[in-house]
Amino acid sequence: MSPRTPAQFEKLRTRRREQILKVAAEIFIQKGYHAANVSDVAQKAGVSQGTIYHYFPDKENLFLAVYESWEIRNLQSELRDALENAATPTEQLGLLAQMVAKRMEQAKDILPAYTEFWSHIHRNKAIKIGFQNMFKDMRGILARIIRNGIDKNEFVNTEPMTMAAILIAVFDGLILQWIADPKQVKWENIADTLTQVILTGLSANK
Repeated sequence: MSPRTPAQFEKLRTRRREQILKVAAEIFIQKGYHAANVSDVAQKAGVSQGTIYHYFPDKENLFLAVYESWEIRNLQSELRDALENAATPTEQLGLLAQMVAKRMEQAKDILPAYTEFWSHIHRNKAIKIGFQNMFKDMRGILARIIRNGIDKNEFVNTEPMTMAAILIAVFDGLILQWIADPKQVKWENIADTLTQVILTGLSANK
């Protein structure tokens, strides 16, 4: 058998990393962030703990990678593709609210572990940087839409980055409310109401 090529090694490495992330997500959902251990992930994935640490230096980075896999690969890429097909900034914000609410519903199993993870932001530099990058990307998407709406006289003149941060905070607050009382936060109803409130506040044609 001929030795593997660099491309084959990279493909194998990528496949193994994705396998670990898939299993880790299942463990974090089942046990929660704090109760889950790297050994749990290694056992279910059928690999050694050393293999896990080869890809991820600690549990914090493993969970961050799990969340980034969902957040970046799924949500942000879907948003960018979909927003290109919206005709106006007003339509883009409405579409964005609908998509985020839909993703929250789909990801609700991992949201409790995600909120457990928040407490580590100020303790771990790598986690802090990871969250900074994720929020920066999301604020950038939102701010560009808002700035475009201002330029086209669809929205009132406001500070786009500040407004973007407020919109993100709305969903983070809803996550906490959902965890406390799931029956009172129905993600499928969030999008229409949130869109109406946001667009009424931003509209330049009041």
